[in-house]
Amino acid sequence: MKLVRVSSADGPWPSQLLDPQPYLDKLPELEAGLPEGARSFATDVDHYDFASARCVKDLRFAGISLGEAGHGRLTAELRFAPNTFKHHAGLVLTYDDVVGLDLDAGPAGGPRIWPDTPRLGDVQLDEVMPHVHGCTHEIKLTGGSILVTAGDLHAEWG
Repeated sequence: MKLVRVSSADGPWPSQLLDPQPYLDKLPELEAGLPEGARSFATDVDHYDFASARCVKDLRFAGISLGEAGHGRLTAELRFAPNTFKHHAGLVLTYDDVVGLDLDAGPAGGPRIWPDTPRLGDVQLDEVMPHVHGCTHEIKLTGGSILVTAGDLHAEWG
């Protein structure tokens, strides 16, 4: 990610340092370059409020699908399940006119102690940026990352 900071902190209790503030400081300049749905999602006041039930932090990756949308366009859908300690509902992100989809699941192993521990894990933070085609949306998870380049995105909680 270009502005949102996600980094590991070593020590007796390893942790993640999560800082969306550089992105939030720049967002007023960036939002004019974002398509309508991406702008609405990125500028939602709850998006980076870690105490909010509509904050993306701690959502659990649930699935991804890619399909033809007709007229030579691709659509993608990312589904995130709620963290039962924080969220009332999950989040579905639908991307229109997808031109890029990159997934990095990292090497196998790592902190996946239990058999049902998800490979991609939970959302740490994300970043929506303007792009010549529309927008990019990068999502950093505890077990990897996803980067989508699309004409626009639509977010639906519930």
